[in-house]
Amino acid sequence: MPFQSKGPRRSFGWKASAMFLFALLFFAWGIGNTSLWDIDEPIYAQSLKDQIAQHNLVVPTFNARLMPDKPALNYWLMWTGVKVLGMNSWGLRIGSAVVGALLILYLTMALRRLYGENTALICGLLTATALHSTVIFRGATPDPLLILTVTVALLSYLRGYLLPESRRRELLIAYAAMALATLDKGPIGFLLPGLIIVLFLLLRRDLAFLWRESRLTWGVPLFLIITLPWYLAVGIETHWAWDRAFLLQQNIGRFDDSMQGHRGPWVYYLASTFLGMLPWSIFLPQVFRDLWLSRRDSLHNQPKTLFLLVWVTAWIGFFALSATKLPNYVWEAYPPLFILLAAYFEKVRVNATHPARWGWTLSLGVLFLTGLALSIFAGWVVLSRQPHLPDMVEVGAPYMLAAVAAFVLLRRRRETEAWMALCVGSVALAALLVFVITPPLNAVKPSRDMGQHIAALQGQQPYRLASWRWFQPNFLFYAGRGNMPIRHLQALTELPAVLGPEPLYLVCPARDIPAVRAALPAAYQQQTVMVRYEIYNHENIALLRITARQKPTEGS
Repeated sequence: MPFQSKGPRRSFGWKASAMFLFALLFFAWGIGNTSLWDIDEPIYAQSLKDQIAQHNLVVPTFNARLMPDKPALNYWLMWTGVKVLGMNSWGLRIGSAVVGALLILYLTMALRRLYGENTALICGLLTATALHSTVIFRGATPDPLLILTVTVALLSYLRGYLLPESRRRELLIAYAAMALATLDKGPIGFLLPGLIIVLFLLLRRDLAFLWRESRLTWGVPLFLIITLPWYLAVGIETHWAWDRAFLLQQNIGRFDDSMQGHRGPWVYYLASTFLGMLPWSIFLPQVFRDLWLSRRDSLHNQPKTLFLLVWVTAWIGFFALSATKLPNYVWEAYPPLFILLAAYFEKVRVNATHPARWGWTLSLGVLFLTGLALSIFAGWVVLSRQPHLPDMVEVGAPYMLAAVAAFVLLRRRRETEAWMALCVGSVALAALLVFVITPPLNAVKPSRDMGQHIAALQGQQPYRLASWRWFQPNFLFYAGRGNMPIRHLQALTELPAVLGPEPLYLVCPARDIPAVRAALPAAYQQQTVMVRYEIYNHENIALLRITARQKPTEGS
């Protein structure tokens, strides 16, 4: 199929800009409605506080120790948001919303020449309104940056492969994007994209393209210029301790053994991908059926389809073999699936393919049942185990209503209106989550309130922090100042060594208050500041204030 003309029409440029603004508003609205979610968000947030307090944005630390979890790029992004909006949920998360909107813009612009304007716009809309997009681009984590940079790297490489007249520019963009991905998450930022590219070229029997046309003599130096300065700086400053821990623990260790209890069966990512891409994942069976029926043409005469399939298979397959499993690990496999979905929807729109009506009905039935299952799970199963949580029975209603509306519209052969009904359902679900369901959860995440109590009691006066049998990174972020550390007690016999002239704020399960009081030296007194139920450990957590007793004055 010939490519469309190079120059984007002015109307398409306006549509792409409108898509970017819609995505930015969609990802950013109410982004500060909730306190940070343990454990990832406050770990990165507190590490940034440490770095700012130490005037050192090179070496990530947490609680007075090196933090080798992730490289520096995401910290720099969060630092930018904090400079604008402050050290709070808004400032820490706004960068992810901007990155998500940039992903939508890039997909829309990059796909125009490969698939046409309509498919490009549809892909942007599908990506923005997927369920996992509502979550991932609203969090202060490194994942949004990796998603953007990997998507740019792989699509730019594909564009360079298919468009000789812009090959040099596109390939250099691909190398730069892989370098930024490596600065955000490490070796995975170039190893997996590189593997996908090599597998694609092998299947195309065109591996020679790597050294013949891939501009390696320009790309490799560009990659090194972007990545090496920070990795060398952090290595020199920490005597290579950060680099060793990052490579051995956070990369090889995560692949070889599950970390933080994040494990799962081999079908884990099939289920998580289906849920993450809702409501659009219900149409994936039709897409793959259509690809199977046209497999000879798609794989031999349509290299872009082959590239997308290799991208999906290699990315999900790699993490399926990993011992540590998290839904976020395979989000980078969503863009090629959204592209295939958008291309399929466009074929249906122009009558280039004719899907079976029973297939559409079955898909919408699955969406309705998924919404029903969400409501049952959130409204009855969760509440039966967690009675402290607010009622969330309405969470599945947007999908159920959207499925019914889309079914009625499809019966009338109004496919475009049916897809828009699903978009409206996705936006409605996001609004429900952001403004109705998640804000009340702040009541069962007491760390922010504990921090506010400490600030009100202490003002500018010094104090210390300690924990016993309970700790969440959120507490250190909200309760501490700058790079203030917290002492994790291994036994209550350690308590006297932590005490000093300034107040000590100790968090512990409420049931342990008598034991803490019994362990106090006679010269100190304990005050219970607050006791609140906490969602993560499913028990009441107490904040205690321990201070030295005032010596009686003469004559009293």
